Amino acid sequence: MNKNLIIMAYTQEGMLGKFSGRLGELVVYQMNGKVVMRTKPGKRTKPAQGRQKVTQNNFARVMGIIQPMKSFLKMGFNDLAGGKFVFHKANSENLKRFYKADKPDDLRWLLLSKGERAGALGLSLEMGAKQVTVRWGGPEPEKPASGEDRVMLLALNTSTLEPSFNTNAGKRREAQATLALPHAKAGEEILVFISFFDLAGSIIKRDPENISTSQLVG
Repeated sequence: MNKNLIIMAYTQEGMLGKFSGRLGELVVYQMNGKVVMRTKPGKRTKPAQGRQKVTQNNFARVMGIIQPMKSFLKMGFNDLAGGKFVFHKANSENLKRFYKADKPDDLRWLLLSKGERAGALGLSLEMGAKQVTVRWGGPEPEKPASGEDRVMLLALNTSTLEPSFNTNAGKRREAQATLALPHAKAGEEILVFISFFDLAGSIIKRDPENISTSQLVG
């Protein structure tokens, strides 16, 4: 017999007749001449308050910011996460950076990929009315790189959170690539990010050396 089972019941017509009461988490009662059984209602959870409420709000805020970029982030964090729970990993890494940011509202803390492949030196951009041209120099030193690395570009309107991105915008050896810009009104800011990706390496195995950590171009 389960010693933890609490029995609180009474019979009206014997053990096989009508009865009401509680058997553990099971509540039994009479309604319109019928026996009704239901589980005991659980305790209501109190709304989060104080620090817990702030943590929940920050989590939801970061999730809302990166959600429109989900398909880009899945490629950007796939190798780091080993192909499992990739978007969760992306959210976790961005939440860490959000907390460390001096000015979390400007979104310069955003991380769109994370890995050990070389990024680029000498980054610059030329912003046009409808597209941006990004240029770069040599790879970061002491990190793996190839002229055949794919270039991944993303532009983000920080006011509307509308992104524009291309995960195959060109190759590292071309030293420049263009990207269509998201719609923006006067006064709205657009941030541009770049990553480098080794497609050939990713076919062989998932490895952080397949992708660079994203860089903010401007």
